[in-house]
Amino acid sequence: VFGAAYTLWMYKRVVFGAVANARVAALSDINLREFAVLGLLALAVVVMGVYPLPFGEVLHASVNDLLTHVMQSKLPIQ
Repeated sequence: VFGAAYTLWMYKRVVFGAVANARVAALSDINLREFAVLGLLALAVVVMGVYPLPFGEVLHASVNDLLTHVMQSKLPIQ
């Protein structure tokens, strides 16, 4: 309960609070190019979350090689 209350208090201060630093106040909002890049990254995250199979298939061979290497023990079995 305290964690949720603190998170809401912090969110209110960050999003709706006054800017205390003059250097931060001088910053401008993102431009169209930056918005497009962030939009493409967000789209990629959503696609990977909704349909992860193609990304898993790409990684399958290298993960299997890594697991094979890790599973081989260097210690003699007695």
